[in-house]
Amino acid sequence: MTHSLRSTLTALVLGGLAAPAFAQPTPAPSSPADDLAKAADATAEVANLPPADPAAAAAAAPATKASSDDIDLSSLGLDPASTATSFDDKLNIYGFADISYSGLHWGKAVPTIEQDSRSFVVGNLNLYLSKNLTPKVRALAEVRFSYLPNGAANPDGTTFSAYAVDVTNSSRLAQWGSSVIERLYVEYDLTDHLTIRAGHWLTPYGIWNIDHGSPAIIAVARPYIIGEQFFPEHQTGLQLFGNHLFGSYKLNYFLTASNGRGADEAQQDLDTNVALGGRLELETPQGVRVGASYYEGRYTGFAPAMGAAKPTYREMAYSADALYDHGGLRLQGEISARDKHFEDGARTASAAGFTSDGRDFGFYVLAGYRTTQLWNVMPYTYYEHYRPQERPYFSGVDDFTVGLNFRPASSFVAKLQYTYAAFADGPELLAGTSLTIYAAQAAWMF
Repeated sequence: MTHSLRSTLTALVLGGLAAPAFAQPTPAPSSPADDLAKAADATAEVANLPPADPAAAAAAAPATKASSDDIDLSSLGLDPASTATSFDDKLNIYGFADISYSGLHWGKAVPTIEQDSRSFVVGNLNLYLSKNLTPKVRALAEVRFSYLPNGAANPDGTTFSAYAVDVTNSSRLAQWGSSVIERLYVEYDLTDHLTIRAGHWLTPYGIWNIDHGSPAIIAVARPYIIGEQFFPEHQTGLQLFGNHLFGSYKLNYFLTASNGRGADEAQQDLDTNVALGGRLELETPQGVRVGASYYEGRYTGFAPAMGAAKPTYREMAYSADALYDHGGLRLQGEISARDKHFEDGARTASAAGFTSDGRDFGFYVLAGYRTTQLWNVMPYTYYEHYRPQERPYFSGVDDFTVGLNFRPASSFVAKLQYTYAAFADGPELLAGTSLTIYAAQAAWMF
């Protein structure tokens, strides 16, 4: 329990580190387009490679006689014979990684929690595989390699040890790890303004869920409300998305239908209940981007015992976000909430701890300014507030962070950060205490 609780509270301020967003390198460090924090999603930058003048390629291709009985595959982007030279079909392999160092100090002694801790952490090693299958069809896979489950808490409170005898190395112990499939999907351009995506994808909401890699994030980690997943971080199903220009303004739109959140959502829908969601996002020529997102679905977990009811509840999540990025100045914020509702028969089946209706709520605001001095340093600061629905440890927390983000090269970022978190008064375990965190991180793309 000690290890699990300490890990949860560390994540409260440091957040989770996951998958990247990459920008094409540009030579001018002061340009906002060169800021890694403003980078577009890797899917759009690498997987969505534009066709290389399809009209010229079609003119150069040998003429073939069409049959009135044949389906026009070329109009669907599915005719290799006529499109082989019109797009880049190479397999692209790229990724990112990061390593961090952090120290924690509690303002007063807390039962079952170590007063001080310091450690190095390998956070991410993520590998991307992307390929254009036709000019209109693309596929992408993203895999995170991890040292888990070593060090994870077992249900009985002990810690899992992922070591095995390596018979190829004189039977010495070797630590084994695991892989996490972050994304796996294929997509097809229905029109110039609409694409359909099928598979396992990152939920389109906020600023740093799709663009959530450590090289793209200004701070050492994403704000806590993002990692806490008021919205599911991933979903499995269908997504419709696109954009439309209105003069110098751009409207981005998303609709999603999926298995929803669940204990086995990538492989099956345990409650056969389709979850729905959407997002609208407006980009302006003044460097302003505003968005709003919504998600509604049912969570269903595994039954705790044979014949027992599965833990389940209805959830609705909604959020709004705003970003201003102009010159070296960057301002952004997100506010998000999630409502849970249990049906009468499921309220007592709370093996996973879901005991009552309630609302999770949180927000953050961040400000930073990228300079051209000292490896393009960006001083930044942000404030965040989180109020959970279930409060066995705390009823609310506020934290204030200051840091420096260095970018000597477009593919490498170094960060230094200090955070002070104060927990609200109350009867909970952490009521009235504080937490101080200092951290450093190196993150790079390859």
